[in-house]
Amino acid sequence: MATEAEHTSKTRRRSRAGCWTCRSPTVKKGCDRRRPICGRCERLKISCDYTPRPTLAERRRTNRSLSSAQSPLSSISDAASPIVSNTSQEILDSPSVPEACNTGRCTLDLCAEDYEAIRYFRTEFAKLHHTKNPEYSLISLMFNIAQTEPMVMHMVVAIGHQEMDFRRHQSSVSAQNASSNHYGLALRLMADAIVPSSETTKDLDTILTALWLMLLYEQQFGDERCRAYLSHLQGVASLLQSQSGNLLQLPPHKLGAQENSPVAVRTDHSSKESKISIYSARVLIWIVLLDSAAATSGVGGHVNEAILNMLLSNPTDTRMRSKDPIKAVARLHHYSNSLYRLTWGDAYPQAELVDDVENRNVYALLGHCAYLRFLTAQLATLYRDDPSSAMEQAHEVEYSIDEVGDLFRELMEVAHELSLETDNSHRLVANMRAIVPMYYAIILDFKRLTAFNDPMDERQRYALQEIMNLCFQDFTHGGDQPNLRVAWPLFMAALETHDMLHHKFILDRFETFRLYGKNYERAHRFLVTVIAMQRRHGKRVDVRAQMEQKELFVLG
Repeated sequence: MATEAEHTSKTRRRSRAGCWTCRSPTVKKGCDRRRPICGRCERLKISCDYTPRPTLAERRRTNRSLSSAQSPLSSISDAASPIVSNTSQEILDSPSVPEACNTGRCTLDLCAEDYEAIRYFRTEFAKLHHTKNPEYSLISLMFNIAQTEPMVMHMVVAIGHQEMDFRRHQSSVSAQNASSNHYGLALRLMADAIVPSSETTKDLDTILTALWLMLLYEQQFGDERCRAYLSHLQGVASLLQSQSGNLLQLPPHKLGAQENSPVAVRTDHSSKESKISIYSARVLIWIVLLDSAAATSGVGGHVNEAILNMLLSNPTDTRMRSKDPIKAVARLHHYSNSLYRLTWGDAYPQAELVDDVENRNVYALLGHCAYLRFLTAQLATLYRDDPSSAMEQAHEVEYSIDEVGDLFRELMEVAHELSLETDNSHRLVANMRAIVPMYYAIILDFKRLTAFNDPMDERQRYALQEIMNLCFQDFTHGGDQPNLRVAWPLFMAALETHDMLHHKFILDRFETFRLYGKNYERAHRFLVTVIAMQRRHGKRVDVRAQMEQKELFVLG
């Protein structure tokens, strides 16, 4: 009869047929070996890995060959060692990445859990935050930089740990500590990177990539007053302003003009001759989206202001000045359109190229919506500080909203004609269902400011109907995978509708969103409270005033 110690040893023995996630030494319960996703990984909503692994003999041979040819890249500290595990390297390597972008190796000393966080970032995170094929997306390009830049890699690992842990039923102290540690190390490196010294200043591609990841981290998991979020936005604005307008000297709209533009500049940007790369321009647009979302909550707008000031009053080239803010914003987006094609060159699949062209217009709408959100947020502040001036400014904002509506009228008409039978397999359809509601949410936000005490007019009712219709279609075909991009349109719809079925549908969606960040938890609590208040009093509640008194949150 086996002793108790022998019995315990047998029950803890790892099955060689189980997934690699469950075979980690930190996992107490064995794998049930169900494929393609085992029961434990499905329950915890984490990556389940059944990929083949090299044998011990193969790993030893690889380690010997690597040790004889050390990477020339310097480590983050004397104690950091280069990555030598063949298993870990499989996570870092990607067969679709150009060879020139995949030769470097980040020299951080990472553990098995860190590599799981990296795997999550490259798969689940990439699919959650971008509809584009993860192998050819901006997230993929960010990871290319992370492989040679410890500051970006620290943020990749920090976000991976945090998002995975937040989606578990029970939080892990070790995962929280790992995320905080990597985030703290990234912040220290950022402080060194932005020192105005030619010896320490890193390239803008690296800095903006790290800042976007830091902003996203703070948006989802930051403090309830968004202090760090605001600090990062101010940092981006200050970085742009320090360039004195040189940075955004964009080329004119001529055929072939962008072919000579820097795609991904990895050099010092401290010189007066520096220009923004196409890659940095696209990352900057993503930062603008976060800044506009924060402005809606009263904590952002700094980046939008800085960019508009640079584009509207370029002191170095009068030909590049623009008097139309909408055209100025569109030029920045247009400049970055060729990023993927120029980055991958001949290796870029034709299907991806066609897909980019198909979705170009709908993403242009998203960029315009960011600008309109910023304008509406500015108007809200003006209504509080100077109501008489706000009434005059409201006409200008309404004109801009109408102008964008006219510019993208056909796209919105097609979105209106989409039927429930059409699924999201075509990326343009999925994007229309997520981005077009953003425009209608801006209409609801604007009218809530300018006609606060008035009943809904025909335009508001149409906007509400379109949001609910498109978001319901998206949910029908998206299933359990939430589309976080529709969070703010649904939030605005919940504030305006009186339909209890609409309220239930939206609150159910936010119940799911809660698994993806503290900001969604706060938004859910806020909606429950405000909806009850509006029902009780029979009139609208001043949302921005309520947010100042309660927890803040940012919805993209």
